[in-house]
Amino acid sequence: MNKEMIKDKLMISIVIPVYKSTKSLAIIADQVYDLFEKSDYLFELILVNDSPDYTPTNNEFDNLREKYDDGIKLLQMKVNSGQQFALLSGLSEAKGDFVLTMDDDLQHPVEEILRLVEELKENEKVDTIFAVPHDHQKKHHIIRNFGSWLVYRIGNLYMDKPKHLMSSSFKISRRNVIDYVIHNYNATPNMSTLYLQATKHIINMEVEHRARKFGESNYSTWKLISLAISNVVNYTSLPLAILGGLGILTFIFTVCFISYILVRKLVYGDNFPGYASTVILISFFGGLNLLGIGIIGEYLFRIIKEQQKPQLKDLYVKK
Repeated sequence: MNKEMIKDKLMISIVIPVYKSTKSLAIIADQVYDLFEKSDYLFELILVNDSPDYTPTNNEFDNLREKYDDGIKLLQMKVNSGQQFALLSGLSEAKGDFVLTMDDDLQHPVEEILRLVEELKENEKVDTIFAVPHDHQKKHHIIRNFGSWLVYRIGNLYMDKPKHLMSSSFKISRRNVIDYVIHNYNATPNMSTLYLQATKHIINMEVEHRARKFGESNYSTWKLISLAISNVVNYTSLPLAILGGLGILTFIFTVCFISYILVRKLVYGDNFPGYASTVILISFFGGLNLLGIGIIGEYLFRIIKEQQKPQLKDLYVKK
């Protein structure tokens, strides 16, 4: 194949964050190679190990390096940094015209990749495609599905996106979106939110979703909920808006309450002992002040963390 033919071919980067996975990695690599050997696209497969101290995964990376030599980009995080930073590290190394991300557990079928590529290629008005299961039937445990549903509902509160749009870790984007994402992440990044900030030309596409073959998911329901709450704090001023609204309602109530007390005092001459109401009001406003301080403190903490945001190149090494 001459250089001109290679230059004209579309290149697809596939980025997969890996956490304590072993058997699934060789299967994914083999399937990706088989898939693209029959296609007209160039490709690169990038695996990012976010469990650097887990020996079985390290051994599997060694096996893949021996089998495919330079055919796979293998990145290893220096410490466990979380899925989002593992993804960002992989994206920073991706060279493709289209960049696809997927999980390492075989629940995202490799054979669906070309369908996503073709859809993005044919629809020039679309920048990103979030792949979702047919009829939204995820092959997860019912509790995990509930956690995902709750995250989706919470996400609708802070994400500036169409209500019907479902986010997904299985997605494909054009180069310009990826360039935005890797240059505009924060200290506690959320990939779906970054994609939504990069473009509003995003659609869903239904794909097959399979049951997990090996091990169990590392995302518990509580971890998903915690992630959603963290995203609310990081990407919106919603808590402050709620506190402000509560403050307005409290002020109105206070004015009405004081007016009522004054009228009773001036017109009827009532003499209230005032002990109970004083204690209640002091407690209420004291609690409200503490709540406000706590929320403001959380935002200040995020600002401090933002100043400590690591550079992606310092998080991983090429194996």
